[in-house]
Amino acid sequence: MDFLYLCTRAVQEHRKVTNRLRLAGLVAFVIPVLVIAEPLSETGSLQLGLEHPDFIRLLESQVEGARGELIKSQSWANPELELSREEAGDETETGVWLHQPIDFSGRRRLDQDTSEMKIRVAEAGNELQRVERIADIRRSFYQALFHQQKQQLFAQWVDRFSSVEADMRKREAAGDVSGYDRLRISREQASVLARRRGSQAEFEAAWQQLLGKIGQENSHNFNRIDGHLLPGELPALSKVLGGADQYPVLVQRSQQAEAARLNARSVARSHIPELTFGVGHKAIDRPGADESGLMLSASVALPLFDRKQGEQQQARAKAIQAESEYQLASQQLRAEIRSLWTKADQTSTNARLFSEQNVAPSFELVRIAEASYDANEIGVLELIDAYRSALDAEISALTLAIDARLVRIDLDAMTDGIRP
Repeated sequence: MDFLYLCTRAVQEHRKVTNRLRLAGLVAFVIPVLVIAEPLSETGSLQLGLEHPDFIRLLESQVEGARGELIKSQSWANPELELSREEAGDETETGVWLHQPIDFSGRRRLDQDTSEMKIRVAEAGNELQRVERIADIRRSFYQALFHQQKQQLFAQWVDRFSSVEADMRKREAAGDVSGYDRLRISREQASVLARRRGSQAEFEAAWQQLLGKIGQENSHNFNRIDGHLLPGELPALSKVLGGADQYPVLVQRSQQAEAARLNARSVARSHIPELTFGVGHKAIDRPGADESGLMLSASVALPLFDRKQGEQQQARAKAIQAESEYQLASQQLRAEIRSLWTKADQTSTNARLFSEQNVAPSFELVRIAEASYDANEIGVLELIDAYRSALDAEISALTLAIDARLVRIDLDAMTDGIRP
């Protein structure tokens, strides 16, 4: 008996130790996740999105392609090696030539300047892509924040209806309210609960889309979004317009126009032909005598018929086109800035005023309706109407805030207003 007792005790102790070890392992796994998980801010999401390895490689590859064009323009044309052998009777003539074309027109220097300008065009294009990526990430961030706050709002109202329903159940049991009133509140709670589930699905979709854009699809580093929907103070229109020439979209257009002008100057010298110099050695082998000597040559194409008129006209036309596109883009940008600035100002003001003038008064109406219902001055339908009005006011405030934020993001993207 003592042996069986000891064996049983040993098994029990072993199970306790095993369970403790399993629990310790679970805690060791869960605690790091809980410690690491933190709110995702707008700045953090932008930093992760801009530091995404694929995005960095994309930008680098575009600049490297332009640098390759520069290396190409800096390289000399390859020399040409010519070998000849001629036999006539007992005489054999052998020749070795090395020909090297040389450009005296100055096109090579202009081509290098054009290639260097194309590097700056690529860098400006990268900056434009960077600004567009910032705007894309910010849109996803604030869409996710909007759905998160909307989902939290429905959760608060579900809790509120649960509390009201529980109170009505007690009052129904005491005979203070009818079963009809309690059922109407229960139906309203079920309706809000359904809207909460739909809002939760929208938030999860927006959350996953945001995580995908910043390269955090399989990460558990973040548990929620931290931010404010309503945008901050709008900069003065004069200040926004004053720096328009430095905005990436116009910088890129300006540099494209400059590259086209440099290319037109280069093509304008294309009628000047290249000179090809040659140096060689000739050896003559005949019976009783061997002779050899140095040979020099120079050749040039005569521009009698083709003076590259067509290429020059095309290059000039492209330069004029690029300059015209820059001027039109500048005018259009300023017009769009004025339009978006006005819209951003009005939508932000509207969202702020609606929140001040409707949300708080709606909750005051709820307080009055609840007091009136308790005093039997109004019915349950009027009480539900007050609840609905307060909920709709809060949802409308969130909707106006996200609309104002998205307009502000469009303005910032056009004016490069966000640089984390």
